[in-house]
Amino acid sequence: MSRIFIVAVTLLACRICAIGGQDKLAEVERARQYGAKGRVVIRVVDTTGKPVEMAKYSVALFPSDSYAEADVREGRADTNGCFAIEGVTVADMAYVITKDGHYRTEGKYWFYRQGENCVQGGCWQPWGLTNTIVLKERRNPIPMLAKRVEVSIPARDVPYGFDLEVGDWVVPHGKGMHADLTMSYSSHIVDMLTFSNQLVISCGNQANGLRRASKEMWSSFISAYEAPTAGYQKQVVLSVDRNRNMVIKYEEIDGDNYLIFRVRTSVDDKGSAVTARYGKIYGPIEYGDDDTNQGVVRFTYYFNPIENDRNLEYDPARNLFGQ
Repeated sequence: MSRIFIVAVTLLACRICAIGGQDKLAEVERARQYGAKGRVVIRVVDTTGKPVEMAKYSVALFPSDSYAEADVREGRADTNGCFAIEGVTVADMAYVITKDGHYRTEGKYWFYRQGENCVQGGCWQPWGLTNTIVLKERRNPIPMLAKRVEVSIPARDVPYGFDLEVGDWVVPHGKGMHADLTMSYSSHIVDMLTFSNQLVISCGNQANGLRRASKEMWSSFISAYEAPTAGYQKQVVLSVDRNRNMVIKYEEIDGDNYLIFRVRTSVDDKGSAVTARYGKIYGPIEYGDDDTNQGVVRFTYYFNPIENDRNLEYDPARNLFGQ
């Protein structure tokens, strides 16, 4: 066989492979435009991995980009916590799962995965995949001191104590008597696009502390059930620094995150915590200047009233602030 013929065969094979790849890509694009049939098995479990039988589901498939044309299916899981959904969609399905004694779970399952060959023979792949979804159980919701705070910061670059049990600055700037948290705000503003702001949140003694965590946004109960026993840090520094062209620094507690705190901690002679109070601060923690150039901080917190109880599961019907 001549060298020229070998080269010609190789080029032809490469062209066939390229056409095959294009065909596969075109199949995915057709599915994205006109829809393809998909099938998924949903398995519902609680946080221990136990199947949640007879959980109620509502699922929407989208055969087009119009939400008005959504194909909605409703029913209940079987005794193994499973149910199957099969139908036409252009990309995904949305689901809501509920059951008495559990927190609502909602989310999306994506059949379409960008850059992947996820359609074969007019069907989304993998076909019939089992996807496990957690439905968090209600364990022990308790009364807490829950409050949405929006307070003016008396002055810049000065630490001020905040009393979580009262929900205010400590005297003489408020009604509080115990500095559970200390906040210090600094700001340098040139214009709306050039500025630097910083909020330092710290705790009273070395045994107190703060710990960052991510919200479990798929559940209506978005935090951990209990505060951890370790892993706390002395302070959290939030900051944003930018100029007209770019953000130079950004370190925030945004809407997807929260802080767990341990305060009013007493220790033994070895430095181990003996007594403490626990709670959480949901992001976003917002701070900055108002229209009068007065510093302001906003956040929502939940304070467990029981000493040494690490429970973070709040009962909204029993706010000890009476709100």
